[in-house]
Amino acid sequence: MNFLAVPRARRVEGSIRAPSSKSATNRALGLAALSHKPVLVASPLESDDTEALARCLRAMGARIEETRDGLSVGGPLAADASTETLLDAADSGTAARFLAAVAAATPGRFRLDGSARLRERPMAELLDALRSAGAQLECGQREGFLPVSIRGGSLRGGPIVVDASRSSQFLSSLLIAAAAVPGRLTARPSGEVASSPYVDATVEALEAFGHRVTREWSSFTVERGSSGPSRYEVPGDHSSAVPLLAAAGAATGRVTVLGVSRRSVAADARALPVLEAMGIRVEEGQGGLTASFEGRSLEPVRIKAGDFPDSVPALAALAALARGESRFGGIGHLRHKESDRIEALAALLAAAGGGVRAGADELIVAGGLETRPAASLPTANDHRIAMAAALLALARGPHLVESPGCVAKSYPSFFRDLATLIRTDPS
Repeated sequence: MNFLAVPRARRVEGSIRAPSSKSATNRALGLAALSHKPVLVASPLESDDTEALARCLRAMGARIEETRDGLSVGGPLAADASTETLLDAADSGTAARFLAAVAAATPGRFRLDGSARLRERPMAELLDALRSAGAQLECGQREGFLPVSIRGGSLRGGPIVVDASRSSQFLSSLLIAAAAVPGRLTARPSGEVASSPYVDATVEALEAFGHRVTREWSSFTVERGSSGPSRYEVPGDHSSAVPLLAAAGAATGRVTVLGVSRRSVAADARALPVLEAMGIRVEEGQGGLTASFEGRSLEPVRIKAGDFPDSVPALAALAALARGESRFGGIGHLRHKESDRIEALAALLAAAGGGVRAGADELIVAGGLETRPAASLPTANDHRIAMAAALLALARGPHLVESPGCVAKSYPSFFRDLATLIRTDPS
């Protein structure tokens, strides 16, 4: 197992450009592959997750070529029906969920599979919804989980009801697949949608690619457009910006993250007020956001955090440094991410010397984390947990962060970028 030593910081100072959004890159790749003409996806994120989706789309017939400005992506999607085409989503839940619906609408035969962890992540609600609309699917080992064999071209338009209470990706997947089926597709969640801002991001992407989306109450009707953009610019990633901004609170100092703003439908833009509630000043300037903190201790928070799940690990790390108990509620769906993030955070904070209680749908963090001898901080091989571990090391380290390479899933240069911000004691 690999470890990375992260030093305790005297303070943090500097400016970093946010990596491009993983969420927006994946939506753009899928929609561009379904477009009538080639689309330049400019400034895409290069990460394990985006590469997994691009590899699968190529296997389905997409033309994806690297250019100086990004990726030129075009369809049509279609595969040889005489043989089963393997779609290996690796460790990417986003790719697996998006591909399940898109493959059901694409001519060919497909086998959708992934890593051991991805085979444990739920798919049942999406598969049931697809079957209700005519999709022919067969699970290979356990019903509701990968691997899944898909008879392409079997998905029909019309109304579809989906339970998206465990993942908004189930609803987003159907909306993206609507760009591949004739006529209209209306998707309606049967209850509360987990991390619903991600659905807003999907709608925004569909409209940017020329498709019409009509929202009536909780239903979304998508009509495939006949024209779309020749270029789509991927925005900065708030999910990756939050740990950088949080570093200002963990170690005191001032950090500017370029390429992100408050005015965004991105789910993790909703974490910015939480940083402010903890005592970190967040200012919007030309080109980005600046976080600063010069106080003695952070303030505890009691919040519903289900709408911005990727920010919970960084916020929980800050909560361990606060001067009172914090509670993060409404986060039961974090148990179905790259790791069981509630248990992974409990293990991380305990290893760092913090007090923590994990519930089915919540995480309660006791503040006042004390300095302790160098510790090995577990990450469950989860990129968001690794970023949270880095914040604890900045504040109370030096500590060894386990499996640092897992950040390649969403932000390969995270530790290199963080190192440029760290100012250590002269000794």
